[in-house]
Amino acid sequence: MADAGSMVTRLCWAAAALACSALPHLPRMPVWITVLTLAAFGWRLTAAVRRWPPLWRWLRMLLALIVFVGVYATYGTINGIEAGSALLMVMMDMKLLETSRKRDFQVLMFIAYFLVMAQLLFEPAMWTLAYMAVSVWLTTVALMQVVREERPLPVATATRLVARMVGLAMPVMLLMFLLFPRVPGPFWSMPTRGGAASTGLDDEMSPGSINALSLSDDVAFRVTFEGPVPPPRQRYWRGPVLHQFDGATWREAGRMPMWRSVTEPRGPEIRYRIILEPHDRPWLLALDFPQSWTGVRAFMTFDYKLVARRPVDQLTAYDVISYPEAVIDPEISDWIRSWSLQLPEGRNPQTVDLGRQLRRDYAADRDLVTAALRRFTEQEYVYTLRPRALIGAHPVDEFLFETRRGFCEHYASAFTVLMRAAGIPARVVTGYQGGHLNPISNRLTVRQSDAHAWAEVWLTGEGWVRVDPTAAVAPNRIELGLADAVPASDAAPGSILRRVALLQRLQISWDAIDSAWNEWVLGYGPDRQIALLRSMGVGDPDWRSLTAAMAIGLGIILVGLTAWLAWRYRPPTPDELLRLYRRFTDRLARQGVRREPWEGPQDFSSRAAGLLPAHAGAIRRITTGYVRLRYGPESDPRELDRIRGLLRSFRP
Repeated sequence: MADAGSMVTRLCWAAAALACSALPHLPRMPVWITVLTLAAFGWRLTAAVRRWPPLWRWLRMLLALIVFVGVYATYGTINGIEAGSALLMVMMDMKLLETSRKRDFQVLMFIAYFLVMAQLLFEPAMWTLAYMAVSVWLTTVALMQVVREERPLPVATATRLVARMVGLAMPVMLLMFLLFPRVPGPFWSMPTRGGAASTGLDDEMSPGSINALSLSDDVAFRVTFEGPVPPPRQRYWRGPVLHQFDGATWREAGRMPMWRSVTEPRGPEIRYRIILEPHDRPWLLALDFPQSWTGVRAFMTFDYKLVARRPVDQLTAYDVISYPEAVIDPEISDWIRSWSLQLPEGRNPQTVDLGRQLRRDYAADRDLVTAALRRFTEQEYVYTLRPRALIGAHPVDEFLFETRRGFCEHYASAFTVLMRAAGIPARVVTGYQGGHLNPISNRLTVRQSDAHAWAEVWLTGEGWVRVDPTAAVAPNRIELGLADAVPASDAAPGSILRRVALLQRLQISWDAIDSAWNEWVLGYGPDRQIALLRSMGVGDPDWRSLTAAMAIGLGIILVGLTAWLAWRYRPPTPDELLRLYRRFTDRLARQGVRREPWEGPQDFSSRAAGLLPAHAGAIRRITTGYVRLRYGPESDPRELDRIRGLLRSFRP
C-alpha cells in the first residue's frame, strides 16, 4: 500500500482507533493480554518505521495458537462475555502483526467496532455511550484514512466528513432504536462470569456485613411515586428475611411461596414504580407490605418478601402497590412460631438470661418490647460505622455487654435474640431504609449506603410488627439518613457532598440525568415500545405493527434525505453572462454550427467565423467580450451591455 511513509501514517491511524476501542477493556483483562497488546503495537509501529520484513507465517500461526490456548486456560472457555472479549483482544493483536494490505486494515477496523460494542455488555452507563460515540467516530475516520489508494486526507477534512456522515445517520439510528421489535431485556444485560461485579444484600447477615455494604455509594434502585412521597418512617424497603441463627450469623429459612396470604390492608395504599439495578440475586425490594405487582415475574414468600423467578442480572422495572400499615398474620402457624423462637444451645448465655429476666419482669409482650428498646436509649450505646470486631464465641454478648458500639445489624441481631429468649417470635429483616428525593427528577434514589437491618416481632392481635432498635439508638438514621447519624469521624458515604453545596448540586443534576438514562434508554423495552405505538394511534400493537411503522419511518427518512441531497448538490444556476453566451451558441447551432464539448470559446469563434463569413465580425466581437468578462482580471458592466446589444442584432 503505497510508500513507507504512507504505511506509517495508516498504521498510526489504525493504532489510535484500536487503542481507543480497547482501552476500557484493559482493566478487566489478564496481565498477559495487556502485555501482549502493548508488545504487538510497539513491534508493528517499529517495524513500519524501520522497514523490517513481516514475521514468518509459521511464527504468526504458532503465536495465534498459543494465545488461543492462553485464553482458554485463563477462562476455562471461549464463550461468554469476558472470555469472548479477551479472545477479540488477542485476535486484534495477531491481526496487527500481519497488517500490510488494505483488507488487513479493514479487518482491524471491524474488530475495533466490535470492541466498542462489547463495552456495552459490561458497563451500559451513560459515560459509556459518550466514550463509545468518540470511539466510533475515531474508528470511522481511521477506516476512511487506511483504505484510501492515495495519501490520507488532511485531519480536518476527514473529521468533518465523518461528522457529516454520523449526522446523516442519526435519524435512522433513532428510528431503529424506537421501533425495532424488542425482546424482553436489553442485549447488554447479559450476566458476567460469576456475577463478580454485583453488589447488594446477601441471604445471610453477620456482624459487619451490612456495615461493609453501607460504605458503598452505588445506586441500589430508584423509585417514582404516583402520589405523595411517604415519610422516612415508612420507607423500609423489604429484602431478605432471616430466621435461622447459629449464634453469630443469621440466614434465610428458605423461599417457600406463600400459599395463602393473611393480610388486613389498613391505611392508605402507596403506588410506586421501582427501577432496580442488577444485583445477581432473586429478591425484589418493596415497601412493607406489597399486595400486588406488575412488570416482573415474581412471587411472595411466606415471610412477605418479593422474589423474582430468576436472578436480577439486568436493570428491572416493576410497579407495586403496598400497604405499610397493614396487619399481617394475625394468627401464627406452629412451624413459623418454632422457627421464630429457635436459638442455638450454649451460645450468647448473657443475652439469653437477660431475655428471660425481661419476661419475668413484664407479662405483656408490648411492655417487654418497650423495655428492651429502653435499654438501648438509657444506657451508653453508640451507633457507628467502625465498631470493634467481635471475635469471641458469643458475639451478641460481647456487643450487648462489652463493646456497646455497633451498626444496624448488631442492634437488630441482639434485639431479636432478646425477644426469642423472652418467648416472643422474632426475625431479622434486611433491606434498605430511607432514600434521597431528587428535586429535579422527583425520584427517590436509594443507595447501597442506605442498607439496613431491623427486627420483626409477632404480637398477639397485632401480627408481625416492625421494631427498629437502631431508631432507638440513632433516630437521625431514620429521619435524615446515615451521614447525619454516625460521628463525623466515620466519614459516611456522601458526607463530603453534604458539606459542599456546589458538589451536592452537581450530584443531584447527574443523578437526574442518570435516572432518565436508565428509564428511557436502558429500560426501553417491549412495554414502553407498545405504549409509544399506542400514543401514535395504533390500537393493538404487535411485531407486525412495529415492523410496518419502522418501514414507513425509514421510507420517510430516505425520501427526505434524498430530497435534501438533491437540493444540496443541485447544479448551480448560470449567471447572466453565461446565459447570454448560451443564447449566442444556440443561434449558431440553429444554422448548423454546433460547439463541440472540447472546443474553447476562441477556437469555436474561429471555426464559426469561417463557416459564416457574413457574420464573422459579430461572432468575434461577442466572443471577445465574453472571454474578457469571463476570464479577465476585472469585469466591466459596459462590456455586458455591448454583448446584449450585439446579441439583439445578431440574427444569422
